[in-house]
Amino acid sequence: MHLLNELVRNVSAKLAHLKQNTTPAFWLPFLAGTLVIVFFVLTLLPGFGSYVDELGVTGESQTVQIDETSREPETCVSINTIRSGQSIYTILQSEGVTPAEIHTISQGLKGIFRPRSLRPGKTYETEKDSAGRLLRFSYFQDRATVIHVSRAAQTDPFHIEKELKEYSTRTVALEGVVEKSLSASLTGLGRSGLLPGMKKLLSSRVDLRRDIPPGSTYRVLFEEKWLEDDFISSGRILAVEINLKGTTYSAYSYTNNKGENGYYDERGHSVERIARFAAPCGYSRVSSRFGYRTHPIFRTRHFHGGVDLVAQTGTPVRATAAGRVIFKGPKGGAGNMVTIAHSGGDHSQYLHLSRYAVGTRYGKRVKQGDIIGYVGSTGNSTGAHLDFRIIHRGKPINPLTALRSTSSRTIAKVDMMNFLAEVNMLRAKLDDRTIFIAGSAKSSGEPVM
Repeated sequence: MHLLNELVRNVSAKLAHLKQNTTPAFWLPFLAGTLVIVFFVLTLLPGFGSYVDELGVTGESQTVQIDETSREPETCVSINTIRSGQSIYTILQSEGVTPAEIHTISQGLKGIFRPRSLRPGKTYETEKDSAGRLLRFSYFQDRATVIHVSRAAQTDPFHIEKELKEYSTRTVALEGVVEKSLSASLTGLGRSGLLPGMKKLLSSRVDLRRDIPPGSTYRVLFEEKWLEDDFISSGRILAVEINLKGTTYSAYSYTNNKGENGYYDERGHSVERIARFAAPCGYSRVSSRFGYRTHPIFRTRHFHGGVDLVAQTGTPVRATAAGRVIFKGPKGGAGNMVTIAHSGGDHSQYLHLSRYAVGTRYGKRVKQGDIIGYVGSTGNSTGAHLDFRIIHRGKPINPLTALRSTSSRTIAKVDMMNFLAEVNMLRAKLDDRTIFIAGSAKSSGEPVM
């Protein structure tokens, strides 16, 4: 260390001398080079440059000692079933947990699990130490959710943990031949859950009850939800093809560059009927219909330009279609009102609102389903309801008729190349026997389970 100190002093003295007698252009490179030499010398001195890691390993040639903990005490695990009348309190109390500990556990469960949602027939598991003291209580809420109440030792406090097992999504395919009905065929393959989706995609062209004779063939590409090795449910259909007497009807999922997803046939025509307008709120009944009526307050005969939907005060009111808010405020007998302008010369109006949603303002663009206000009874009203109106090109139309109207769409020319590429990819997957579920295709390949 003395040698090091002497070296540093000598270098500092030389640098001071050089600084007084040379320009920065000379002494700065010299200083950098000197520092490199100093660090190099430091690495050669004993005690510098060596490192001992967290487990004391100093080199590759050293023999590492592997430690083992002592064997943990044996515990007893038992599986039980919730009986009628049981609660978490009575179960934990019967396992020797004190009332004070149960209270602490109940507080810890808030926001994680409601003790009242304990259901008879569900399974729970307990783990006890050799003295019979409870270490763990696990409630199997469903196949993917387990609530754990546990502690490491009898003197430790209990901890709450919600275990969520992750589902995996698999893309699989099946094909079949109809013998009696499409429903029976899918049930035989264990995938009856596909039937509603297939009906939705084919019903505009095929009557699945009457138009499918024995011998008809079909192929479906779809997603499945699995929990480890357990099949949970069939999911989204990606493609479906059904051949009836030599004619093939198809539907392929496609998402355009705007993020809009739909199902189309091989020519790019939509196979779905899309609702132009959506119901503006949840309601119990229609108290007054579109057309002439006797006013409930003034008892006069007059034309009613909307429909009165009875709902509780505070029920959310949603935009019936995408558009722009062009009016928000009080409007005489209409009370608090919102008007939205839609494409195609349509407007929707929402009357007698109790209040407006945060963010609802003039010029705001809204999507179908966005909350714009809440049901009320402002203006000329005898009770909480929504007077809902649709104006088409300046003329009032029956909103209930408009809610039932649908439209279809076609793949835009700019998207057609991408769409056809997607269809070819989906067809290739339908031809791939390695992703077919067991029993749905005669193949030498191993089916996916």
